[in-house]
Amino acid sequence: MKQKQERRRTLPLICLILTVLLALTGVELYRSNYTLTVSRYTVCSEKVTGAVCVVLLTDLHGREFGKDNRQLLEKIAAEKPDLIALAGDIFNHDADADEIDRMCSFIQRAAEIAPVYFGMGNHEAERVATYDGDLLERIRQSGAVVLDAEYLDLEVDGTPVRLGGYMGHYRTPHLNTDDPVLMDKYNRFFDDFEDTDRFKLLLNHVPTNWVDWDYTDKYPVDLVLSGHYHGGLIRIPFLEQGLIAPYVGLFPPHTKGMFSGSQATCILTTGLAGSRLPRFFNPPEIAVVDILPAA
Repeated sequence: MKQKQERRRTLPLICLILTVLLALTGVELYRSNYTLTVSRYTVCSEKVTGAVCVVLLTDLHGREFGKDNRQLLEKIAAEKPDLIALAGDIFNHDADADEIDRMCSFIQRAAEIAPVYFGMGNHEAERVATYDGDLLERIRQSGAVVLDAEYLDLEVDGTPVRLGGYMGHYRTPHLNTDDPVLMDKYNRFFDDFEDTDRFKLLLNHVPTNWVDWDYTDKYPVDLVLSGHYHGGLIRIPFLEQGLIAPYVGLFPPHTKGMFSGSQATCILTTGLAGSRLPRFFNPPEIAVVDILPAA
């Protein structure tokens, strides 16, 4: 009899606990997938003569934050950036016409805020290779400068900058292709991109070389802006540990933050979406990078 009474008292408590846990899980799922956050980084260099503000966005994967991405655009505009860096996977590789129209519209509106530079992600590269070679032209028509193993020289607030874009593993083209023509193109890009006294800013979607293979101590690139890892998709609270990352697997050692070596600095953003997979303890991230003169 006592056991029945205890079970009757315990059951409502268990139901209450489960209800609270489900509610908290729902709240966190909403926060991790729909609530935009801003992370700020500061990089100092003797090559810089004035402050340069870069807004870095990656891994949008066709998502919208508010109608016509209004919330995202408002966040970008509030930072008053000198340039906007879209470092890959803004589109999904199998994007339909509606997604392409929406993302191109977003790029067009972003370009009204500041110059937009588009570095290829693996999804755009796959799309161009297998579905639609016209995607890059659509992006250009929307107002962005596309950098696909290419660079350009520009001045930002009086600072000479060499801005480049590369999708894959830097200085290891064999990981992306066995085509000798493409390998030669990539190697010439690496050599030419590094051959300057300008501040070198590289949009490099895949961060593996820089954050996992110590390339920040090997190659003279002042600042690398990366994504691709989605922050580990699910982040373990209090440990700053991501669960899984493409090309790395479970419990990747580095999924977010600024990584500096003797030759280069890499900023790795968690991005804005999860390639159609839900994020958890990992809200969408806008990275704001202030590049300042060395003291």
